[in-house]
Amino acid sequence: MTTEWLQHSTPLFQSALLLATGLVLGMRHAFDRDHIAAVTHFISLEPDPVKSAWFGFRWAIGHAVTVLALGSLILVLHLKFDPSFERIAELAVGVTLIALGIWRLMLLYAERRHAHVHTHRTTKHTHVHSHTPGREHVHRFAPTLVGMVHGASGTAEVFVLLPITLISTTWMAYLYIGLFSIGCAITMSTYGYVVGQFYRRANATGQRIYRTLVILTSVSGLLLGAVWILKNL
Repeated sequence: MTTEWLQHSTPLFQSALLLATGLVLGMRHAFDRDHIAAVTHFISLEPDPVKSAWFGFRWAIGHAVTVLALGSLILVLHLKFDPSFERIAELAVGVTLIALGIWRLMLLYAERRHAHVHTHRTTKHTHVHSHTPGREHVHRFAPTLVGMVHGASGTAEVFVLLPITLISTTWMAYLYIGLFSIGCAITMSTYGYVVGQFYRRANATGQRIYRTLVILTSVSGLLLGAVWILKNL
């Protein structure tokens, strides 16, 4: 009874509803634990909301590129991936999470940060400098590459959720994937901005709090990566 109204609605309305569903599902998909853990590592590098949102957006771009590439193989060439492909992709996610956790801890150890107190009229604030050479070059493309790894493991989920009625129309299926990816980008960029605010406040409060937060983030990522690998062995 609950679906009768949908069955009797116009094809245009049905398509619009399904595409809107793709957008919403993409927004939810971005909140998967492995996605959040990976992007948070990058956010902790630059405790600035705008830069953190940019990290999230770049991750979403990498995710979209892989989903689009693998999706094209399914839609255009009608290829079917062996179940072992998804398993290998999930193992790659686990390895990536562990690598990110170790990398972030190594950067934290290498950071020789010191703070200067500046006074502007009646306002005092602490300005933190980092003396780690070439940090910008280390992570310039990393969020996008990590997003591509996640996209490989997430393609199967996208097509499980993709309605059969859209698969029969290639351009509609591509539109669905596009909106799914836009949903991911909106969520992850927003997450980056909000968490970036949190990290900025922690950094302004004191280096001990900031470093403790980074350590907790890194260790949780390491543990999640280990669980991810064990789950898919």
